[in-house]
Amino acid sequence: MLDIIIIDDEKIAVEELEYVFLKSNRVNIVGKYSNAKEGIEGIKAYKPHAVFLDIDMPGINGLLSASEIKKVSEGTQIVFVTAHDKYAIKAFEVNALDYILKPFSEERINKTLDRILSNESYQELQVENTNKHVKKIPVKTTESLLLINIDEIVFCHVKDGAVFIHTEKEIYESEETLIQLEKRLEDFSFIKCHRNYIVNIELIISITPWINGTYLLKVKGTDEEIPVSRNYNKVIKKTFKI
Repeated sequence: MLDIIIIDDEKIAVEELEYVFLKSNRVNIVGKYSNAKEGIEGIKAYKPHAVFLDIDMPGINGLLSASEIKKVSEGTQIVFVTAHDKYAIKAFEVNALDYILKPFSEERINKTLDRILSNESYQELQVENTNKHVKKIPVKTTESLLLINIDEIVFCHVKDGAVFIHTEKEIYESEETLIQLEKRLEDFSFIKCHRNYIVNIELIISITPWINGTYLLKVKGTDEEIPVSRNYNKVIKKTFKI
């Protein structure tokens, strides 16, 4: 299913798009907006596969909003739907996937849906969105590829150039860098508290002031104390409001 947002101040055009989308059985309309400002916020929140965007609207027009859309959701494809052909060249200068003139036919919209589905950016966004919901991390053992539940990870750290993942029961060496693990864990309850440490904030038991504005964290499942460097103490203070 394609997640799509419609941004158009013309009610009839929105209703016609809705009709075609619902009839196609391959579109999930995640948002409808009558102006670009609200639409961009919707795109930022939902990261849709595509936005069907009018050009002539009050406030920010569709052409000006295109660059902002790419900033908040790079993989979202832009499809302009307008009554004017004079903007076509400018539309493709902002890397629009398609340019549809009103009034449009059902066949024309379906051709665009085909293009979105076959587009490489759609495939990449599918993988990206799927990865955000995968709650396991692969770790190689001598016998197999082990999948660790993310909520079981207590902390990750670097020692002597190697990266280790600590659970309450085991310690695993990771083939990923700490930066890669940080990226993988950024949508879950993990924060970087030191250049060599990422910690699960849900498993922090206590925070103890240490020296020169630093802290030591006591975490569940280990006697090891996790350092919080001065560069990251603001993150801890903000997270726990201390």
